[in-house]
Amino acid sequence: MARWFQMAVLALSLLAMQCSDPVVVPDPYPTAYDGARFDTDLLATQWYECATGCMEQHASIVDPIAARIYAYMGITLYQALVPGMPQYRSLEGIVTGLEGLPFPDTSGNRYHWALAANAAIAELLRQMLPPSEQTRRRIDSLEAANIAQRWLAQLDTAMRERSVRYGRELAARIVAVAGNDGGERAWEKLFPPDYQLPPVPGVWAPTAPDQAPVPLLPQWASVRFLVARDTAIEAPPEYSTDTGSAFFRAAKQVSLRRNTLTEIQLDDARYWADPFGRAPTFPAHLMRIATQLVRSGPYRMGFGAVLYLRLGLAMHDGYVLAWKAKYRYPLLRPETYIRRVLNPAYQAPIPSPPTPEYVSDHALIAAAVIAILQDAFRTPFPEIERITDRTHAVRGMLDRDYRNLEELRADILSAEQLSCTQYDFSIAAGELYGQRLGAEIIETVRMH
Repeated sequence: MARWFQMAVLALSLLAMQCSDPVVVPDPYPTAYDGARFDTDLLATQWYECATGCMEQHASIVDPIAARIYAYMGITLYQALVPGMPQYRSLEGIVTGLEGLPFPDTSGNRYHWALAANAAIAELLRQMLPPSEQTRRRIDSLEAANIAQRWLAQLDTAMRERSVRYGRELAARIVAVAGNDGGERAWEKLFPPDYQLPPVPGVWAPTAPDQAPVPLLPQWASVRFLVARDTAIEAPPEYSTDTGSAFFRAAKQVSLRRNTLTEIQLDDARYWADPFGRAPTFPAHLMRIATQLVRSGPYRMGFGAVLYLRLGLAMHDGYVLAWKAKYRYPLLRPETYIRRVLNPAYQAPIPSPPTPEYVSDHALIAAAVIAILQDAFRTPFPEIERITDRTHAVRGMLDRDYRNLEELRADILSAEQLSCTQYDFSIAAGELYGQRLGAEIIETVRMH
């Protein structure tokens, strides 16, 4: 009997390898299901594409809000798979506020961890995205398709129902944790009318007549960090109109750069602007590139789960860090200073974001994300031969090719300079703090 059972398991294993269904047949022990061997391309990347598409339907999902959703998606994906990946540990005690998570009883019960993750992410997105019929249909459709495409789920109804139930319970708990982090339903109050800027020299002012008189999401400076501990940011140079001051020189440098911009440089600036209120957000732009890289090789589910977790945490904590600086030092944008002090007729090449200037959030997020990607896609994983960014193809912009991640990072930071919406000291500070944040998250969330 034991001999027959072993042969049956072997036959099923061979069948699984030969067919297109990527589900790995469980081992003879009913207590384990190897979620770590499930191909990331077939579940995680589909959900990140779905989430990005849903967010793009809502103009109120601005960069920090998008980053928060990605962060909790990463937490949910990873935590749903942890019981099937014994070498990984739970995020309780690592992610601030994350406690009381359900954990499945695997004593005599078989779970399909990919389906648990599928149910968990679907439920999380239903709760965290602005409600709309189109969004719900898109989520429901992908969740159902992922179940239908996995033949083992059809053979074992009890396992399927048990896995889905666990995923939804996990999502409900994570949504509850997210509900008290300070960022809940922030899309309803992007420009709170009761916010008052401090009466200090050089304070932020709207850069266009149609901008709100208050800056974007000042309350985000109080949103909870998820893992970051190194959150100190030095003050920018002191505001001054004195021609010998560091601040004056920084503004003049922006003005001179604007006067010499070529059309090609303007295209570079526009490409990476990802402006407020228009799809995609900057986090979505970077997440699309990350997803392309994940799909470039046969990576295990554990690899993708950790990578998406790290990226989401870096984006979320990066925006909280940037916003804390922006509203502690609510500095005016270069175009405002230049028109007041240097040239009243000055015109910025692209619109400035409706936030205080310091620090550059694009530089901070890009530096953290690229550091995490460089750590993930290194030996023993295949070397990246080329990165093709097609994010803006639907808007008539040409694809962008990069030979490596360092080229990508340099292009983003250069575009931030060419946009003339930031002082050079703000970009340098953002890059520095982003590198620190990326290193901290790499150390905190280990890649196995």
